[in-house]
Amino acid sequence: MKKILFVCTGNTCRSPMAEALLKKIAQEAGIEVEVKSAGVSAMEGSLAAEQASQVLMERGIEHSHRSQMLSPELVRWADLILTMTARHKFDIQYNYPESVDKIYTLKEYANQNTKVMELYQQLDRIYVEMENKRVEIRARYSLTPDKPWPKEAEEAWRKEIVPLRKREQELLILLEQKRDNVDVSDPFGGSVDVYRQCADELEREIRKIVAKWNRSSDAR
Repeated sequence: MKKILFVCTGNTCRSPMAEALLKKIAQEAGIEVEVKSAGVSAMEGSLAAEQASQVLMERGIEHSHRSQMLSPELVRWADLILTMTARHKFDIQYNYPESVDKIYTLKEYANQNTKVMELYQQLDRIYVEMENKRVEIRARYSLTPDKPWPKEAEEAWRKEIVPLRKREQELLILLEQKRDNVDVSDPFGGSVDVYRQCADELEREIRKIVAKWNRSSDAR
């Protein structure tokens, strides 16, 4: 059984709707998946936005939800992490470089845009290199996780990653130009109609993914 984690910002709008929609669509398709959602800046225990719950109810979905913060445990649990924006993806990859191969934006994974994928793969390699440099600095200065970095270690770290940061910014600029193709807009604070549009967008992408799984039987 495939374990899917959706991630947005507050885990009250986009990711809980995506979670509920995937559960319903996968069940209808006869695909067994376990689905959770989280936020990169979530307040623990918050209810889903009222508009999100209403939109789901209109689609015949009852979804009991409490928000949760993205955690190392959730990252380890997931086989596939689908984010709502490129920024979410980059942040998670930076904090969890060991998991870069299973982190995608929802639209990226659904559409497998080759050019965009290549840019993401280059970014993935940069983040892995950054983490390797961090490990090297820790070893060089005999640092432990609970030990503050001395000034010379911080300076050495910054110097080591200068070319990586430069290339990262170049890639981010290229991806920003394609951002409309990979981000799901945040409906937070919007009307029910705005949430309906968001749910429509989420459902379109999720149906593409489920159809792809059906063809490949990867999720069975």
